[in-house]
Amino acid sequence: MTRQSLKATLSALTIAVATAASLSAVAPTPAHAQLFSIDQDEVDDKSPPVEWDKKRLERLDRNVRKLERAISNYEGKTGKNAGPPALIEPDPEVVALQATVEILSRKVDDQAQQITRLTGQIEEAGFAARQANEKTAGLEARIGTLIQRLDLAEAHLKDIDAALAGPPPPPPTTGTAEGDFNQAYDLLTNGKMEDAERAFTEFTTKWASAPQTPEAWFRLGQIRTVKGDISGSVAAYATSLKGWPKTSWAPEATVKLATALAQTDAPKSCVAISEFNKRYASAASAAIKSQAKALATKGKCS
Repeated sequence: MTRQSLKATLSALTIAVATAASLSAVAPTPAHAQLFSIDQDEVDDKSPPVEWDKKRLERLDRNVRKLERAISNYEGKTGKNAGPPALIEPDPEVVALQATVEILSRKVDDQAQQITRLTGQIEEAGFAARQANEKTAGLEARIGTLIQRLDLAEAHLKDIDAALAGPPPPPPTTGTAEGDFNQAYDLLTNGKMEDAERAFTEFTTKWASAPQTPEAWFRLGQIRTVKGDISGSVAAYATSLKGWPKTSWAPEATVKLATALAQTDAPKSCVAISEFNKRYASAASAAIKSQAKALATKGKCS
């Protein structure tokens, strides 16, 4: 291949590279007979800027490689007579693009480092938050325990105060046995068991010979039964039935006495059932009779 044909080939490749890259046409001048270079013609200032996409860059790269191979082939054939190596000036837009890429790459690296630092800070904050939550949970548990202990202590103090103060006094007397009995009975019917018990106890002491006293003992037996005081209820019922009074409450008192005795002294319970059948069964209500019969059957009373 002659120098002139090589020049023609280089000119054609240069034009192809410039066309693919949307650059101005490049052609060698006679003055460059010994030094091959690619000069860009002046570009019209009004021409739009080149937009370098991936496809355009790949095409430019292929054309440049073809140009380099052609130059290498030419230099290899000329041997010692070859002229100075051809110099290909870098494309300014490519250089600018490479610089932009390097700047963006450094920015990406800086941002990656910042993200790494922020991630570390977030992990440290998360660890600190977990530790704070654990401490808070521990404090809440301790506070709950202290509150429970405080409640127990307050309840204990109330019990101590109540024990030191003693039972409250019974209601003031009305001045008559009938008035005091009615006052105690009203407390019982209103559900004030403690006050009623104190009032009836006070009544049996103050008005021991009053006609209402046997019934006061019967009402005390009822209150003690509700409270689960079996021995106290047996004593109250037995006291109320002394002399076997002929009253409306006597049949119920006898059956309740037998019921209480069934838990402590079964033979005496059968004796009470026998007295009920002999003294009160005829005047008792159907419900009381049914209770007495069930008690006799359960206790195997003859």
